[in-house]
Amino acid sequence: MEEMNFGLPTMSVIEEGDEVLVRVKISGISEKDIELEVHEDSLKVDISRKFEKEKRNKDFFEKEWESSSFSGEVSLPCKVIPMLPRHSYDGKVLEVRLRKSEDCV
Repeated sequence: MEEMNFGLPTMSVIEEGDEVLVRVKISGISEKDIELEVHEDSLKVDISRKFEKEKRNKDFFEKEWESSSFSGEVSLPCKVIPMLPRHSYDGKVLEVRLRKSEDCV
């Protein structure tokens, strides 16, 4: 298992039979803010979160906003089939399951 953490979300890579499992520990993110880019030998995870809130009154206007992003790419231990990723996100951990290509099984 390879685990990387540079003060950012931790990414773990685990081989499980005919799949490669990538776990990314993130929280406070909506699943719609997550984008995956799968290549034969790598997985890129992009997370972009924006928050905006406005208050209007006849005497004042208040606007609060916040933006944060993370982009991480991890090399995979063997080639995978890019078109067949499965993923789940429980609000704390993103799991991406990638099927190994036939020459890696």
